[in-house]
Formats: sequence, C-alpha cells, structure tokens
Amino acid sequence: MTDLQSQRNLIMGTIAAQAALGTQAAAQALYESGGKDLLAGAVQHAVRRACTRSAVDVVNVLAPTLLLDGVVGATAVPPALRQLTASTVAAGTARAAGGQVLRGAARVGGVGLLIDGAFGAFTGLRAYRRGTMTGKQAALHTVTEAGTGAVSSATGVALAAGVIALTGALAAPAVMAIGAGGALMTKLGLGRLLARKPAATPATAATPISNAALSAG
Repeated sequence: MTDLQSQRNLIMGTIAAQAALGTQAAAQALYESGGKDLLAGAVQHAVRRACTRSAVDVVNVLAPTLLLDGVVGATAVPPALRQLTASTVAAGTARAAGGQVLRGAARVGGVGLLIDGAFGAFTGLRAYRRGTMTGKQAALHTVTEAGTGAVSSATGVALAAGVIALTGALAAPAVMAIGAGGALMTKLGLGRLLARKPAATPATAATPISNAALSAG
C-alpha cells in the first residue's frame, strides 16, 4: 500500500466514522421502533460483536492510526444519546429516522465522491504524464475512483446504522469502527472487482493494431 493510499484511507475512514456517529441516534430510534424485535437477544449480541471485531481488524490493516485501543470491549453508551433517542422516538416515526439515516449516508457519499475523485484525478494525471495511461484511461480512472468513493463511504455509514438498528446502541468507538471499516472494506472490494478487467495501457493497446497492419502488408 502506497503512502498516497494510506493517506486516502485515513481521510475517508475518519469521515465515514464521524458520519456514522452522526446517524447513531436515528439508528437507535429504528431499533426502539421495532428493530429490537427482529433478532433474539443472543443473536443481537453475536452480530454486534462480530461486526465490531471485523471492522476493527479491517481498519487496523488499512488505516491503523485511526482507532483507539479497546474498541471491541467498549459498551458504554452516553446518557445524552439515550435521552436524544427517547425524544427522537417520541417526536417522530421510524420512517423519519430512516430518512435521517439515508440523508446522512447520502451526504457522506457526496464527500467520498469529491475526495476520491480528487485522489483519482491526481493519480490518473500522474500516470498519463508517465505514459502508462492514455487521456481516456486517466479520465475513466478518475470517474471510477469517484464512484467507488461515494458508494464505499455511504456503505460504511449505512452498515453502522444497520447494526445499531438491529442490535441496539453501541459505544461511540464501536460505531466509528464499523463506519470506517465498512467504508474501507467496500472500497477495497470494489477496487479488486473492477481490477479484474484492467484497461489496456497505450503500449498493449497498440500491439494488436501493429500486428494486423503487418499481416495485411
């Protein structure tokens, strides 16, 4: 992993983590509105712990400076969140809480699009200047990075909110870990999926044409 990728992971992991924290009250309202009845208590605990542990493992590999120690064991929920959740449930509906989660995910998706688009434009321009990409390939690389950045950052927030909505309140470090881990893992997965069909470099793209011309001659 290059220094540029490490910087990108740290930036986007931090943004996704903070955005996930911002949807915590709405997600908890969804839990209180009916999400708590979908899974048994033991299953809720298992899902909560598995998601948190997996997210921490991902972040420790892709953005190791992002998390604090003891995230997996953190269970304390701030009293202010409980009060805010109670008022949210009393004042609104599950639909309103769901809308708030979706808006939070959409907002961070827009941020991810801009930031990863900027990273993609930088790396694409550098590759173009080195001759390893054509102008079209550099532009496609920028668009791909922007798109995967939007999807991955929004997914991280949605994942954190979904875990809370199904399993109940989580401590802030655990919410941030799931948001960041979900975003980073989605970005990595999308990158690997799209890399299975790499675009041809200028040198390899020219080879079939040259061979055809030689055969015709």
